[in-house]
Amino acid sequence: MDTLTMDSPTLTREKDGWLIRVKLAGRVQEVRCATENQARYFAAMLAMNPLKPTRFRN
Repeated sequence: MDTLTMDSPTLTREKDGWLIRVKLAGRVQEVRCATENQARYFAAMLAMNPLKPTRFRN
């Protein structure tokens, strides 16, 4: 997988559903959805309200 350069979510169709990838707080996060409508909804929410970085690191 190539490193994401933007914070905008990317949608990918896979065998078992839809995959959303977004770079938040320096890490690539993935969300899996069963339907395209769910994936588009989550992608829109992540694009509009990006998570703020936490003070704690794992």
